[in-house]
Amino acid sequence: MPKKEPKYCNNTKGLVTTIQLFYHFYLGYKLEKWRRPFYEVLQNYENSSVVLPAFYNTRNTDVSFRVKYMLDDFDSQRGVFFFHPQYLLNVQRFWAVQGVRAKRLSSGLMLVTAALELCEEVHLYGFWAFPMNPAGIFITHHYYDNVKPRPGFHAMPHEIFNFIHMHTRGIISVHTGHCT
Repeated sequence: MPKKEPKYCNNTKGLVTTIQLFYHFYLGYKLEKWRRPFYEVLQNYENSSVVLPAFYNTRNTDVSFRVKYMLDDFDSQRGVFFFHPQYLLNVQRFWAVQGVRAKRLSSGLMLVTAALELCEEVHLYGFWAFPMNPAGIFITHHYYDNVKPRPGFHAMPHEIFNFIHMHTRGIISVHTGHCT
């Protein structure tokens, strides 16, 4: 479990991806045993829905359903959505045409794609694929650890270049500075 939850620059409520959060929690604390602490972490996100990649690969299926059943058991009113496998395949194909060729798209890119389809405005915080931020300060890979993906697994620099390109065209807003 992350020692400190991320602090976002605004209080917008909408979609929440728990991909990294639930894998970190599941692997470190075993969701089948420590369900209430995980449920309480999700309460920090208030009325947001949870989007899970249950059908992206077989490893995700079991833990995605555990999250869904855990929320059901606590009578949560939070919406839980699974990406359709065909949607994920279409997302992979779309980004390959844009130059993002990797064994697997990052969870962030999957969520940004869905947000572009569902939201009027998309603001990205904490997306950066390089060891230093634009100010030259070394940063960690995730907000809760510095474990990097296997080489060739994701195409993070290509993802970020696409985000910046969309930012310059006014499609999304990429925020790279400190939140104040």
